[in-house]
Amino acid sequence: MSATTRLPIALLSLMALASAPRAVRAQEADHYRLSLGDAARLAAERSAPVLEARSRIEGAEARVRGSTSALLPSLSADVIGGAHTFNTASFGLDFPTAPGQAPLFDPRGEVVGPVRSADVRARVDLPLLDLAALGRRRSAMAGADAARQEEAAIQEQSGAQAAGAYVADLRARAEVDAREQDLQLARELLAVAQGQLEAGVAVALDVTRAEAQVVTIQAQLLSARHRADIADLALHRALRLPDAATLELADDLESSAGAAPSEDEATALAMQSRSDLATARAYRTAASEGLSAVKAGRLPRLSASADEGYYGRGFGYMLNTYSWSLRLSVPVFDGLKRSADAQEEEARIHELDFRIEDLQAEVAFQVRQALLNLSAAREQVGAADERLRLAQLEVDQEEERVRAGVSGNADVVRAAMRLNEARTARLDVLTALHSARVALAAAMGTVSELP
Repeated sequence: MSATTRLPIALLSLMALASAPRAVRAQEADHYRLSLGDAARLAAERSAPVLEARSRIEGAEARVRGSTSALLPSLSADVIGGAHTFNTASFGLDFPTAPGQAPLFDPRGEVVGPVRSADVRARVDLPLLDLAALGRRRSAMAGADAARQEEAAIQEQSGAQAAGAYVADLRARAEVDAREQDLQLARELLAVAQGQLEAGVAVALDVTRAEAQVVTIQAQLLSARHRADIADLALHRALRLPDAATLELADDLESSAGAAPSEDEATALAMQSRSDLATARAYRTAASEGLSAVKAGRLPRLSASADEGYYGRGFGYMLNTYSWSLRLSVPVFDGLKRSADAQEEEARIHELDFRIEDLQAEVAFQVRQALLNLSAAREQVGAADERLRLAQLEVDQEEERVRAGVSGNADVVRAAMRLNEARTARLDVLTALHSARVALAAAMGTVSELP
């Protein structure tokens, strides 16, 4: 095929791809294979609360820039043209006259003008010493740091929620697999009952029981699939993924939960890593800086200003003029505003101190609770495994009795129901194990470090 022939074909292929349904293209492109930790980290980056927190950080950084402006020089320029009249009595000066000569202006005053004027001027103001403005800037910077810490805390919360949704999705999918295994067993028992009925070694009641068991498991399977769809939808929502995106879960409930740290190690790590605790401390620092800024408002302020320009009766002929000054402003009385502001900041500091103390106790409680739950779940997994083994053994033995013709299938149906319950119980225990694992990571502030 020549190059001239291949080019139109390539163009047609590109056009066909561009005209393909949008959902199909998105589904082909949006495929995610996620572990538990991947889900937590993805939610920490793109969840709505995290994006809202980032917007608050932008606002806090803007307030820092706004507070910095009070410490920088300001430059302004004016061009003024106009006219005005004035009363000569407002001069405050007496113009002497020679004896017998009429006064220059009426002693009672008279209106002179209008006098036209033109002024072109540039002015610069330079703060030399303003401790109050410096304190306000430090307070704004501490507030921005607190906003960043709050973002980290929200990331941890979003990651923990997504990890919980991931575990719930794992459980829902595993339940579907368990019900499919139950259905396969029920159908095998039905086939055995039908074969024995045809051979004349069983009664129709055995077939009816087996059919009822099949119908029951089918209903359970439908419910399990419905719960799996809901769990998958919840995980999409937690990760802010489009509906067309496909999710492949890299983990399963059989995955190892890993070794748990000691209570002292976990508590010490939580005190250092918990972002909500760091957020409370950062807001406490911001309140302390705010109090310092309010107290600095009682100190003098030193500034310099200068202007230079051209002034005259018209823009055609103007003379150069300038002025400069140093200004020392000393606050004397402000109607008790600063004292009220200082009292408000002190109350906020006390409130944050109480919050930090309570949060530290809550962190220690959450770590201990998660460790206890994790330990209990590990022990229950062993018991659930043994229960499942015995239930499977009972089914096998009852099935052998039925095939040997020494028993009806009523016993094996009941054994299959107990196997169904044992599988469900084991799923619940494994779910509790991984939920405790996520809760411990959340309590220590290490959700984003999950594998």
